[in-house]
Amino acid sequence: MNRVGIRAHDIGKMSAQALSEKVVDYGFDGVQLVFKKAFDTELDFNDLNLIKKHFTTPMIMMLGAYFNPVHPDPREVTQGIDYFKKHLEIAFSLNAKYVGTETGSLMGSPWGYVEENHEQKALDDVIEVIKDLVLVAEKKNSYIAIEGAYAHVAYSPKRIREILDQVNSPNLKVTIDLYNFLHIGNYERRMEIFEEALSILADEIVIFHLKDFKVLNNQLVQVGLGQGLMDYPTIIKRIKEVKPDAHLIFEGVTGDDIETSFSYIKKLLEGK
Repeated sequence: MNRVGIRAHDIGKMSAQALSEKVVDYGFDGVQLVFKKAFDTELDFNDLNLIKKHFTTPMIMMLGAYFNPVHPDPREVTQGIDYFKKHLEIAFSLNAKYVGTETGSLMGSPWGYVEENHEQKALDDVIEVIKDLVLVAEKKNSYIAIEGAYAHVAYSPKRIREILDQVNSPNLKVTIDLYNFLHIGNYERRMEIFEEALSILADEIVIFHLKDFKVLNNQLVQVGLGQGLMDYPTIIKRIKEVKPDAHLIFEGVTGDDIETSFSYIKKLLEGK
């Protein structure tokens, strides 16, 4: 059965206990947890007792340790890799199976689109970084969840497939964020892109990020779930058919939209 979660810091930044209680109050099964953004105190990686205490219920669906594996400053890449590996080392002890990242941008910061992102060399560089990370994941019994985005190096489901095939590790899985693959030139093909992702990545998909959007001033603008152009009745139906055990995580859903979005998705999951 698909469980529903939320990116924790979309609720707010606070203590582990307070955040856990808010997540449960909303009705979510779990969270995507980014320590630096979710907690109001710095995490000691050598003392995880507080996290274990407050994040069993709700569960940790993914640890977010997103970094830019092709940042033009090699120091940024090294720091990102080291930080990601720390998460892989603790994930199993937190019963947090997945540690997530995207595939980055040669722009550096912010991770915007540049033409070179879509060249083969950039993808090859990402693959080398992921090969290094999966060695730690395999040793520590944890899993990497890699996520594509049009502006980044893995700009399509096919590029994600290429990473999976080249790395060839059972500890490399996939997060599908359909919205991230879209731009003003292809958003009308969103369901085609979604079906392509299901077709070529289904065995490795473990998480779906749920987002919705409208087109305003020739730009895609995120809105609450059920308020935009995403065909969620069909999307949820297909997820239930193809990936009934995948986690569904709200990302970028905030404020009053949290409750309305949760109610909307739960009704769809229940077939109402």
